[in-house]
Amino acid sequence: MSEKVFKNASHYILASLLPIAVSVLMLPIYTLYLSPTDYGILALVLSLQAFLPILMTLQIQGSIPRFYFEYCDDKAKLKVFISTILLFVVILSTVAVFFLSTYLDEILDLIFPKTIGYNDIFVLGVWSSYLTVFSSLFINIIRVQQRSILFMKASLSLFFISLIIQIFEVVVYERGAYGVVEATLISTLLSLIVYATIVREFFIFKFNLKIIIEPIKYSLPLIPHALSGLIFMYSDRIILEKSVTLLIIGLYMFSDKIAMVFKTIVNEFNNSFSPYFNERSKQSKSIAVTETQNISLVFIYVVAMSVIVLSLFSVEVVYFLFDERYFETWRMIPLLSSAYVFRSLYCFSSSGLFYEKMTGKVAIITIVSGLVNIALNLWLIPLYGVIAAIYTTIFSFLLTFIMAEIMSYKIFYLHLDLAKIFSIVGFMFVAILFSISLNENFFVFGYIEYLYKIVVILIGVFMGYKMKIIDANWLLKVKGVL
Repeated sequence: MSEKVFKNASHYILASLLPIAVSVLMLPIYTLYLSPTDYGILALVLSLQAFLPILMTLQIQGSIPRFYFEYCDDKAKLKVFISTILLFVVILSTVAVFFLSTYLDEILDLIFPKTIGYNDIFVLGVWSSYLTVFSSLFINIIRVQQRSILFMKASLSLFFISLIIQIFEVVVYERGAYGVVEATLISTLLSLIVYATIVREFFIFKFNLKIIIEPIKYSLPLIPHALSGLIFMYSDRIILEKSVTLLIIGLYMFSDKIAMVFKTIVNEFNNSFSPYFNERSKQSKSIAVTETQNISLVFIYVVAMSVIVLSLFSVEVVYFLFDERYFETWRMIPLLSSAYVFRSLYCFSSSGLFYEKMTGKVAIITIVSGLVNIALNLWLIPLYGVIAAIYTTIFSFLLTFIMAEIMSYKIFYLHLDLAKIFSIVGFMFVAILFSISLNENFFVFGYIEYLYKIVVILIGVFMGYKMKIIDANWLLKVKGVL
C-alpha cells in the first residue's frame, strides 16, 4: 500500500473508531438516564432513519466518486456537475421530507403500532435524516478530493461537540430518548454547516439535465442493493416490534451498540485492505492470493480471540459498568459480536468479485441473504423472541460468506485457509457457549471461575502458536493487519 493510501486509511479509521470508543465508554453514564424502553424507541427511530436517505436521494450521491474524475480537469464543468447533483438532491429530498412529515402518523401506525405517543421523536428523526443527506453528499466530495486530514480534524471536532450536546440533553436536562434524537438533529445541522463551508467553492446555481442522466443510470441499480443491505441489518428490529416489548428491543439495541465496535473494526479494516488488495492483484494475482491468505488468518484470529475475551468477561463488564436494568445483555453481546467474524470472512471472499467488477453478483449475495434473514425472522421471532433475532443475524452473515466463496470460485478465488479459519471460528463458538454456561453461575463459583477463563484464553493462544499465527514476527503481523 502506498504511503498516501496508508495515511488516508489511518485518518479515516481514527475518525470512525474514536467516536465509537468514546460512545461505548459513555454507556455506563447513559444507562443511568436512559431506560431500556428509551433504547427500544431509539432502535426503531434509527431503523426508519436508515431507509430515508435512499428514498430522498435515489443514491445519486454515490455517483460522485465515480464521475468526479471525469470532470476534475475542467474546474468549471466540475462545479456544474456538483451543483447539478446538489440541486437534484435538494428538490428530491425536500419533496420527500414534506411528504413524510405530512403522513408520518399513518406510516408509524402501519409499521410501528406500539410507538403511539412517541411520534414527536420520529418527527425529529425524519428531519435529522434530511440534513444528513446533505452532510453525506459534502463528505463524499471531501473524500474524493482525498482531504483525509481535514476530514479527520473536522469529524473528530464535530464528534466532541456532539458529545457535549448529548450530555446536556440526556444527563443535565434528562430528556430521555427525545433528548438523544434532538441532540442528533442539532449535531447534524452543525455538521452540515461545517462540511458545506469546506466545499463551498462548488456552490453555484446551475443545473444541467444532460449531466444528471448518467449519474442516475449509475445510481439506480444501487438502490435494490442498498435496500437489501438495510433490510438485512434492520429487519430484525422491525419484526421484533410486532412480537416483543419496547424494553426487550432496547436491550437488544444496547447489546448491538457494543457489538458495533467489532463491526467498525471489520469495516474500516476492509476499507483499508481493499485498495491494497486491488493494487497487489493488478501486479500479480498469485501474490495477492498468498498475501490475502496470510492477512485473513491473522485478522480472523485477532477478531475471534477478542470476541472470546469479551464473552468470558461480559458478565463482569455489564455488572460493574452498567445500570442493573441492562444486566441481561451480557448474554446477547458476545453472540452479536461473533457475527462480525463472518462479516470479515465475507469481505475477504468477495474481494475478488469487486476486483473483477462483478458487483451484480455481490448484489445477489446481499439480496438473497436479506430475504433469508427476513424469512427466518418472520418465522422464528414470534416463536422464540429476541434470541431468534440474534441467531438469524449470525446465520445470515455466515450465508453471505458461503455465497461469496461459491460465486468467486470460478472468477477470482482467494483460497483462504478454511481448515484453520474454521478451527478458529469453531473454538470461538465453543468458548462463547462455555462462557455463557460459566457466567450463568457468576455469583456461585466466585474467584475459581477466573481459573477456567484463563485456561480458555491460554488454549486460544496455544492454538495460534500451533497454527504459526503467533511466532517471532507476531507483533509485526498484528501491526501490519491492524
